[in-house]
Amino acid sequence: MIVGSSLISKGTINSEFAKEIAAELSPEKLIFALDSRGGYVAIKGWQEITSITPLEMMCALESFCGAFLYTHIDTEGLLQGIPLDVVRQLRSSTSKQFIAAGGIHTQEEISELHAIGVDAVVGMAIYRGLMPA
Repeated sequence: MIVGSSLISKGTINSEFAKEIAAELSPEKLIFALDSRGGYVAIKGWQEITSITPLEMMCALESFCGAFLYTHIDTEGLLQGIPLDVVRQLRSSTSKQFIAAGGIHTQEEISELHAIGVDAVVGMAIYRGLMPA
């Protein structure tokens, strides 16, 4: 189950909700989605930017999930690549599976992500025929 915006309530990380669903479903079954614009977590369909950084959110929620799905909104759909420095920092902050999305457009980029233990979500590059499906 992928959980996103429900993890933020009234501008703060809702770790109590994360704890409750982890207890009910087990952390291994949960993927927490973190969408980031300008270095801060975005919620409500990317329409609202919080004051919470992805790193803060990951550290607060680490024990309640099996994986994190990070979307770098700033580069999503642009086919210009995902900032690997940001992905490296986040990857190093968790022992959980880490999945990244947001502008990934070449096989080389996927190989670089794989080398640091990051799984990739590729969309636009496949839709545009730049990479095989």
